[in-house]
Amino acid sequence: MTTESTESAETPRIGVRELTPTDGDFLVDMVVEAVNWDGEHHTRRGVLGSPRLARYAVGWGRPGDLGLVAVDLEGPRGLQVPVGAAWLRYFASKEPGYGFVAPGVPEVSLAIVPGYRRRGIGRALLIALLARARAQGTGHVSLSVSRANPALALYQALGFSPVPDAPGTSAESVTLLLDLASVGGDPGSAQGAEGTGGTDDDGSGASASGPSDGSSTSA
Repeated sequence: MTTESTESAETPRIGVRELTPTDGDFLVDMVVEAVNWDGEHHTRRGVLGSPRLARYAVGWGRPGDLGLVAVDLEGPRGLQVPVGAAWLRYFASKEPGYGFVAPGVPEVSLAIVPGYRRRGIGRALLIALLARARAQGTGHVSLSVSRANPALALYQALGFSPVPDAPGTSAESVTLLLDLASVGGDPGSAQGAEGTGGTDDDGSGASASGPSDGSSTSA
């Protein structure tokens, strides 16, 4: 894990580590945050009871899974507290995610706990995840986001393009695709993937993408 000090006492010191099977409960929390980006509509029980939402988190660690967790290095009693995650997962055509494009294209999800938004953490996590995916030979990644979600501007700024004929594209949600091979240097031309400071590119601090229930709460 690498860290970066901050100049303001109000800005936490953030580290980034791998998302592992032991993060299962936290990953469910992140799915809840992703689908509730515009208000609370889903509970943990609801997410786990919905096969299409639960598949974003359940059984983490299967072949192809790749994820990163942002942790506050100055948590209570010196604990490193998870505050966000960016992850990608492959889905089969018979059990697709909301941003499904093809079986060989993993879907990206991103969520940050409310108290840590507007600090650039989501953007940094996403950039780091995309860089790792490309290093592993991944050609494309997709995601689903509500057209009303301000984070849409962040994904477009990083090079994601809409897929009009994707199964999950609708009047409320759009499926986006990124060609990692076409991105020069690190996606988004980031200087680094760790540490914090400033706001996310979209200015909203809304960091949620991936699972959607098909309604206006899609993220």
